[in-house]
Amino acid sequence: MRTLCDARGRAQLFDRFPWPHGTGFLAQALTAFEKGVLELFAVSQGIVGIRGVFSNRFLAMNKRGRLHAIEKFTDDCRFRERFQENSYNTYASVKHRNHRTGREWFVAINKRGKAKMGSSPRVKSQHVSTHFLPRFSSQDRTERGFTITERKKDSPPPPPKINIDVRQKSTKTIKYWPKFRFG
Repeated sequence: MRTLCDARGRAQLFDRFPWPHGTGFLAQALTAFEKGVLELFAVSQGIVGIRGVFSNRFLAMNKRGRLHAIEKFTDDCRFRERFQENSYNTYASVKHRNHRTGREWFVAINKRGKAKMGSSPRVKSQHVSTHFLPRFSSQDRTERGFTITERKKDSPPPPPKINIDVRQKSTKTIKYWPKFRFG
């Protein structure tokens, strides 16, 4: 799944492409894939900005909790990144939160790929719509702080030198007597 900041200033998620069953629209699917690439960059410790690579716009949240894309980076574009226990990331607005309870407003996307309002009572850090997985592109392996090595397949162990006698299980049946308790 990837999020898109399109030219009209809306955020949208592409998780499926309309692949035709015959020959056809591979170029359209590839352009949709390229439009959905996001770049996360660090602003300060724990604070990130999110930029759409294709549209060159920044993801922002307004004072009502609505997600939109803007051309200049402002305080509305700053999000607090948290790593959850289930290996997902959540992004909460640094500037905007509920003024009565102080609850943070999170970036959330529904199952159809549309942005949900961060001020919605259902949008919490535990909700599935706020969980995102980081994806690394294959070109920038030098920028990673770690390396991924392929696991070597181990050869099967050699057969044992001692002849092992495999016996059949005993066919002895075990009877269980039910206990009746009355009273």
